[in-house]
Amino acid sequence: MRAGTERGFSLLEMLVALAIFALAAGALLYAISEQARNASELEARYFAQLGARNELALLHLQPAWPALGERRRPIEVGAHHFSLEQVVAASDTPGIRRVTLRVRDNDERILAQLQAFMRPMP
Repeated sequence: MRAGTERGFSLLEMLVALAIFALAAGALLYAISEQARNASELEARYFAQLGARNELALLHLQPAWPALGERRRPIEVGAHHFSLEQVVAASDTPGIRRVTLRVRDNDERILAQLQAFMRPMP
């Protein structure tokens, strides 16, 4: 056979194509792993927000005011375990209290925070 009539790729062309494919596959795997990590983070933040809203609703349903001060306790929302920090302080307006709820994960990162103003039930 003559060299001018042969068809196909040379070894160098194949190696370059393989290197390009490997780089693209690596970038794709990195993007997929980041997407999975972000989805997990969003799920934890969603459940933390849900837990904070539930606790605020429970405070509104109590016949008595929440006591002034800071309290911390564990809460469970779905399969997630969090730490709830509740800070109740007097506000500038008499008869109104400011309630701050912070939901933290095991690493003490704040995943959700709510603040509300409450007055006693009539």
